[in-house]
Amino acid sequence: MSISAGATLPLTAAQREIWMAEQRLAGANRVFRVGDYLEIHGRVDPVLFEQALLRVVSETEALHVRFVEERGDGRQVLHGLGDWSPTMIDLSAEPDPERAAHAWLEAAVARPMDLAGDRLFEYALLRLGPDRFYWYQGYHHAVMDAFGALLITRRVAEVYTALVQDHPVKPSPFSPLHELLAADEKYRDSQQFSLDREYWTEQFADRPEPTGFVDRPSTTPEHYLRRTAGLGAVELNDLRAAARHARAPWSHLVIAATAVYLHRMTGSSCVVLGLPVTGRLDQLQRRTPGMASNVLPLRLSFRPDLSLGDLLGQIADRVVELGRHQRYRAEDLQRDLDLPGSLGTWYAPVVNVMSFDYVLDFAGLPTTAHNLSSGLVGDFTVAVWDRRDGTGLKVDVNAHPEICSDGELAAHHQRLLTVLRAVTTADPTQPVGRIDLLTDEDRTALLGMAADAPPVAETTLPGLFEAQAERAPDAVAVTCDDTALTYAELNTRANRLAHLLITHGIGPEHNVALALPRSTDLVTAILAVLKTGAAYLPLDPQYPTPRLNHMLTDAQPTLTLTTTTTQTNLPHHTNHTLHLDHPTLATDLTHQPTHNPTDHDRTTPLTPHHPAYIIYTSGSTGRPKGVV
Repeated sequence: MSISAGATLPLTAAQREIWMAEQRLAGANRVFRVGDYLEIHGRVDPVLFEQALLRVVSETEALHVRFVEERGDGRQVLHGLGDWSPTMIDLSAEPDPERAAHAWLEAAVARPMDLAGDRLFEYALLRLGPDRFYWYQGYHHAVMDAFGALLITRRVAEVYTALVQDHPVKPSPFSPLHELLAADEKYRDSQQFSLDREYWTEQFADRPEPTGFVDRPSTTPEHYLRRTAGLGAVELNDLRAAARHARAPWSHLVIAATAVYLHRMTGSSCVVLGLPVTGRLDQLQRRTPGMASNVLPLRLSFRPDLSLGDLLGQIADRVVELGRHQRYRAEDLQRDLDLPGSLGTWYAPVVNVMSFDYVLDFAGLPTTAHNLSSGLVGDFTVAVWDRRDGTGLKVDVNAHPEICSDGELAAHHQRLLTVLRAVTTADPTQPVGRIDLLTDEDRTALLGMAADAPPVAETTLPGLFEAQAERAPDAVAVTCDDTALTYAELNTRANRLAHLLITHGIGPEHNVALALPRSTDLVTAILAVLKTGAAYLPLDPQYPTPRLNHMLTDAQPTLTLTTTTTQTNLPHHTNHTLHLDHPTLATDLTHQPTHNPTDHDRTTPLTPHHPAYIIYTSGSTGRPKGVV
């Protein structure tokens, strides 16, 4: 049953988020404008096309609404279409019809739409020649998402074909808008909503910091930067073959490539990507054009030995879980946990893989689909389009111009394509840390820099510090609270401690555990251990006892430097221990030489090939592992 014109309806949760975001913007803004155009190859009958479009628009209640505010909340009111008709533009007489068409399209998608006063859709048929037509579709994202727009596109093609062939037009397949709204309201009052909230709040209870390879924007832009490239049919076939070999959907390889790139660019072991979903779980929702889509966080964990196959397995598990809980709004989760960033944009980048069947024809005329704008980008979005029309993939990257220049965006784009191609050819057992990120341009630039670089003398880390202490002895080297040490003072302290450690047999190929609070003594101790030629093992006294015990047992340090206070937090172990705050040690240090230790002083000569330190992984995916 349809609702009559003038009826006031609630908003879906997705619509409400957009409505609230618009209220925060000053004046009209294009960021929620979405648009595509369909290139129709052949002679279109404009009269029948208009008839088909008028019919489908009349069937699509989501296109009949305006937004109003009632008691501080957003509502939508159904309006009649009035005398609306699609725009028909003939550009065939222009010197360059294609350029003129693209200029018109760019201007159209840049025009803001007023939620309260405008029609929230726009259609135009552009004639470039007798057998070349562009059909433009523009919407405000508050009334239409990509899935809904595809339903409309398919229905227009179906109706136009029937009219051209003089066949009866099948009844509308669309469900009325109020059923979509009722389903959304029912969900938010259901037990499933509570279960979904519980799932998401457990997943992100630790409130991970957002990790991206661009900064966070502070403004909402008037436009976005975009770079586009295509992967041909052969490369798409290679991608699908690699996915079959890895027993994964090819879309998971795209997600893996983006995650690997983000991990490698930032070094973060926790990567959170935004993953758009349709938000439609039943047939009623799948046959109702409107706005229901959602963007949810996909959390992935990285470790140094993570293989591509393990990453794909992790993605598969997370995507299945995400799909089960996809109707819970990311904005709700962000408010639940008071997560950082603007609403809906604390994850970055967003990875939007759109694999829709766009093999459409208009009474036998083939088509090619093109995207112009997908709405709010946030800071960085990767969009991969598979139209299933034999043309391959199109890979777009979109970025906020405040935080990413066009040149930087181009570099990110090329590296992402490089990683995607590398993932396509990589063996699933290959560690993700060995996947090549460098483009040909990056490699040429780096090799050029290496060729032009002056020769570097072979030296050691303590040797570099000692050279700086000689160059600038009176410059401040380290500060902590009210304490400041010059390079000369720090070097002298480190030398005395190093000579004392050497008397305890410490030298190259040994390691010394440092269980010290953050202080000038910690920096002194690090330098002293390095000056002996030994490696240092940092121990955070606040770590759990089992972790500290594992590190000490695994690394077997020759000696531990600590303090009497910190010692109480350490597990019992049999290694030799020196307390830096013990009066006897302080007296011993005053009798040690102040000169830089040399190989004559050390137990054996020191070379740059000796270990400098041992660091342990977080152990978030297993036992911590020591890395030299």
